[in-house]
Amino acid sequence: MADKTNIEQRIKQAQDLKASLEEKLEKVKGSPREDDFRLQIEKIDALIGHLEGELEE
Repeated sequence: MADKTNIEQRIKQAQDLKASLEEKLEKVKGSPREDDFRLQIEKIDALIGHLEGELEE
């Protein structure tokens, strides 16, 4: 298992990426790319959930 600091750093990076994607999603709402950004955000949410689970172990 990766050390706690490394996991916390990866969670922070994932949260930053999610925030960036959410900003871009606002700009593409109503366009065909909206679904792509929603899918990416869902994947980032899953990654954050996984990392938080590792942190609890």
